[in-house]
Amino acid sequence: MDISLFSPYFLGSYGENNHEFEDIFLEFFRDHVYWRRSFHPEDLPPVSIIEKQSSHYLETMAKTKQELHKLSADLKQSVPFSNPRYIGHMASDLLLPGMLAQFITALYNPNNVTEEAAPVTVKMELEVGNKLAEMFGYNLDADKGAVAWGHLTSGGTVANYQSLWMFRSVKYYPLAVKRCGELADIDFVDGQGRSLQGMSTWELMNLSIDEVVQIRVNCLNKLKAMGDEKYDELIELLREQRIEHQGHIDFFDQHKDLKQPVVFVPATAHYSWIKAMKILGIGSKNLWQVPTDEKMRLDPMALKQLLLKAKSENRTVLAVIGVLGTTEFGTVDPISDIVSLRDEMSRDEGLNYYIHVDAAWGGYLSSVFRDENNRMREHEAVKAGFEYFPSAKVYNAFAALCETDSITVDPHKLGYMPFGSGAFIARNKNMCGFVVQEAAYVFDKKNRFVEPEPKLNQLGQYIMEGSKPGAAAAASYVAQNVLPLNAEHFGKLPASTIRTTEVFYHKIAALSEKLAGKATLIAPIEPDTNLICLAINPAGNSSTRVLNDFTRKVFEHIKIEKSTPMFSKEFIGSYTSIFRKNINDKVAHNLCFKLGLDPHSFVRDVEQVEFQDNALFVLRHTLMNPWLSDDKNGVTYMDMYLNYLEEIIVKLVEQ
Repeated sequence: MDISLFSPYFLGSYGENNHEFEDIFLEFFRDHVYWRRSFHPEDLPPVSIIEKQSSHYLETMAKTKQELHKLSADLKQSVPFSNPRYIGHMASDLLLPGMLAQFITALYNPNNVTEEAAPVTVKMELEVGNKLAEMFGYNLDADKGAVAWGHLTSGGTVANYQSLWMFRSVKYYPLAVKRCGELADIDFVDGQGRSLQGMSTWELMNLSIDEVVQIRVNCLNKLKAMGDEKYDELIELLREQRIEHQGHIDFFDQHKDLKQPVVFVPATAHYSWIKAMKILGIGSKNLWQVPTDEKMRLDPMALKQLLLKAKSENRTVLAVIGVLGTTEFGTVDPISDIVSLRDEMSRDEGLNYYIHVDAAWGGYLSSVFRDENNRMREHEAVKAGFEYFPSAKVYNAFAALCETDSITVDPHKLGYMPFGSGAFIARNKNMCGFVVQEAAYVFDKKNRFVEPEPKLNQLGQYIMEGSKPGAAAAASYVAQNVLPLNAEHFGKLPASTIRTTEVFYHKIAALSEKLAGKATLIAPIEPDTNLICLAINPAGNSSTRVLNDFTRKVFEHIKIEKSTPMFSKEFIGSYTSIFRKNINDKVAHNLCFKLGLDPHSFVRDVEQVEFQDNALFVLRHTLMNPWLSDDKNGVTYMDMYLNYLEEIIVKLVEQ
């Protein structure tokens, strides 16, 4: 692919599009000032011309400029994410349309908590949610079933919190309705006409989201038929039976046969899931880790065994989390297997769980799989542009996203948007009705939504956050309009980085051959996305401890540290560790064999033996900058980096 296609999309690592940026921003800044002056132009300006000549005014402006000079000087020590010499964490240059849109919209300072405070950007945010939902294959046509909905968050962590927050509200709702019916002597029914009073706790805790939504519809319709006064009385009674009102202790005390639910995550999951369990009061001990396979993907067979264990203990499974691009290795979990296993467990064991996909990193790769009509492309059509990507498992994972219940994705990662901009996307928008929160000073009760259809333009009622920047919504909205989320437009950008990663993968093997007798280099985990790790072992070494010490010395040359000026760095990278406890024996022995390590030196628990360690320290590369393969310097940045790495390794070996 001709990477010059991306030239108009970024400010550029050298600010190549500075004049274009300046001209566009200045035009719309002047337009903003005109907008301010057009609102009641008959008013005299509060800041007069005479006041602007005062010593106080001039002194304040001078102080402001002086502080901005200090800020600008300090910011020169910032990490140069935009430069192709940065190949560390999940950051790169920003899409020019999105950056300009965010800057321009910030002048208007809209607050997307409600449409009243942001009549323009709330609509944009909901449209961004719709476009992301479409990219994942979720339905937006009310005639075809449950309709999706999404919104922006400050980041993927909050989006992950929101999934469990909503799941919990939905999961426990049938028990509250049953209890309300017992107290009010009302027989509530599910979508099949079955009496909730005749259903066991296990049955009520293992319904799908759509089934619980239907119970809520039936319940509210029945209450409405009793008249307004009775409706308000019974709604209050129902509210009092819910876990959100009672809290975990009182709710579980009322439901003696109920145990704390469990949530399953792969061993590679982000740390935000432990935080979510603590914040929601479910408890981190109820976060069960699922072992991974040799590709560092969630192992479906291990998941099945843990699901059966949960059932044997009469434990409700709140959710199974799949990761679409792990933070450390970029691997893609088998989402299709998680979906199939849910069908199997529901049919054979009466166990139903909700599925959330943490696609904070890899979500935008979905654009590569979508054609201009937003249909899933055939595997062969997608694969035609690559050497390895996507494998059958990876392709099936992306194809199965439409069958999950919610997804986290971060525009500020592979969407190339400014921080902070994550997103939460729900397959069924009616989940929002289970968490609605009203505030008299923000949401007028006279204009509240009519149950059970939520009024989703009042965002603050359904989300974990309150006030939120409309500028972030405008950024994603404009960027998605300039570059629609399909393979023919935006998808070309992540596709180019996948190709770069495939080339990098081959070059690692070539460099290892070149360094034979000095060091062995391998990619310990074959990349599923554009994130790739590198393990380095000096020749003749069989100790994991020595390998780690050696690789840390290599990393010293590419890490960011306050004591070393940023401009002295040739390249900037990052690292991670492969912990022995997170991989099985087969994977561990295979890694040791490829690196020439003694398997007894790579252990779960170090026994004070000098050559042992419980993790492999590896270099981690995020290859998302589209100019890594640029060869205007006579050599690509990728080759420049590997040449630099070779020099470091040779020097360290020869010391």
